[in-house]
Amino acid sequence: MKAGKIVKLGMACFATAILLTGCFDENENRVMKYEPGVYKGKKDTALSADQMRALRTRAHLQSGVVKPGGGGGKAPSRDVRKPMTPSVELGVLNNRARNQRGP
Repeated sequence: MKAGKIVKLGMACFATAILLTGCFDENENRVMKYEPGVYKGKKDTALSADQMRALRTRAHLQSGVVKPGGGGGKAPSRDVRKPMTPSVELGVLNNRARNQRGP
């Protein structure tokens, strides 16, 4: 055989070996057929009493329980807008609605 043919044969064998490395056992236990709403994985193990207690404590700490933080009450309002009478406010809102309705 010529050296060129040997090199080509060696490259073909090398390429085949590279392609076949994708067929290892890592895909052996994977779910290949999916069904909506059906879990095909391993069953979960039950949690111990200590683990359940730790999870409850963590959930309680993250629950956002409001506690008094100190300080005063609500700050006094410094609103400088003129108060609107109910009839003016209603008229403004009706005009806005008429304008937004379009032709």
